[in-house]
Amino acid sequence: MNQKTISNLGTPSGRRVYQDLWHDLIIEQRSAVIPSLLRLLRTAISGAEVRLVSKDASYSIGHPLGLRHGFRLFMEEIIVRHYFNNVQALVYFGAVLLLLFLGLRFAGLLSEEVALIGIGIEACMLLILFLVLFYSPEDDHHEIVELEVAQDPTASDEEDARDVIREVLDEIEDIGGTYATLGMKMEQLARAQEESIRELAQRVGAIQGLNLLESHAERLETTNTLLAQLTTAIDGMNQRIDMMFGKELEYHVRREMERILRHGTNGTDLTLPTEQHQPRTER
Repeated sequence: MNQKTISNLGTPSGRRVYQDLWHDLIIEQRSAVIPSLLRLLRTAISGAEVRLVSKDASYSIGHPLGLRHGFRLFMEEIIVRHYFNNVQALVYFGAVLLLLFLGLRFAGLLSEEVALIGIGIEACMLLILFLVLFYSPEDDHHEIVELEVAQDPTASDEEDARDVIREVLDEIEDIGGTYATLGMKMEQLARAQEESIRELAQRVGAIQGLNLLESHAERLETTNTLLAQLTTAIDGMNQRIDMMFGKELEYHVRREMERILRHGTNGTDLTLPTEQHQPRTER
């Protein structure tokens, strides 16, 4: 931690350190406003040391400013510079409350005590505005202070060097975070690619299985067609065989009839053998 010494906070360098303390508490550390303001007021009145966490620096104060000068420094450097608009807004808000209480009082909805509360709130707001305006410095005063601070080349060079180092460190940290994020994204992309390849292989296998099924279906259709043709051919053959048997039977019958008829014309005995033993007269 850098250790430095300043005579008091009323000097231009002390005012700059005081502003850095406000920036460190409110902006960098994001502390609560009311506790931070109370700490700034105590530091301006009776503070012996100022520590800046964001800059890793510490300043030893030679002698405190006391109540009057410390309160003036607090009002000029903190309240007037950073919270002047807030004070005006509070005054307007108190005026709205006062008008609201008075309107309700005239309507008979509130008592006089409640209306006096609204008047007291507005009086407090106006008192705060009076203090802020009373301790508001002239514009030339701020310009002179800033000019004196800017004329200190050593402090400005050190501050610039610290700012540059801080920016470089921030950039390095951002680059490291970016590389880490890219690494995670690349790993996620690799996993997603592997899953896509696996899914594609499964789909290709399924498509090949479908092609085999289609080929089997075509073969089954061909087999069914051939079986139908074979059945038709067998039926035709059966019909032809039946026709052949019929014709052959007809042919044998005709041959037998012709033989019988030929034997009958030649005087051959066409009777059965049992009939030959009967008497001739019966013949």
